[in-house]
Amino acid sequence: MTTETHVENGTLTVRRIYDAPQAEVFDAWIDAAKTTHWWGCGQTERVASRIEPRVGGAYYHLMSLRDVGDHPIDGTITEFDPPRALAYTMPGMESGEVMAVRVTFEAAEAGTRVTLTQSKLDETLKDVVAAGWAASFERLAEFFQGARRAA
Repeated sequence: MTTETHVENGTLTVRRIYDAPQAEVFDAWIDAAKTTHWWGCGQTERVASRIEPRVGGAYYHLMSLRDVGDHPIDGTITEFDPPRALAYTMPGMESGEVMAVRVTFEAAEAGTRVTLTQSKLDETLKDVVAAGWAASFERLAEFFQGARRAA
């Protein structure tokens, strides 16, 4: 299975099907102990996470990036509908405009289809952000493969 990415009019869409049940995939997004295993771009060496899984709850990820240093990402959860949907705000990097991220989790024949949309994406950062999410989606697939081997 591959990760699909598409950017159009300031909105990034990322899709992938995971070989895991819908509730497990949703949980991997809201359990801070699990996000530390997969969150982050290709240069991410370590992640520290705090997540309050509820509408109005805060989330915080501190990514330690190889050759760059620490990069914090934080925001507020705006939609929490286990195991179907999760949405939250994300601070803009260059523009400072607050971006919106929405992730849906749908049962699929081969497991769970995850679709992420990130809106208000700064044009100058679209390729970097798309590559970062693609890497996170790949890391999440590796997380589930490791969980299956350990079971």
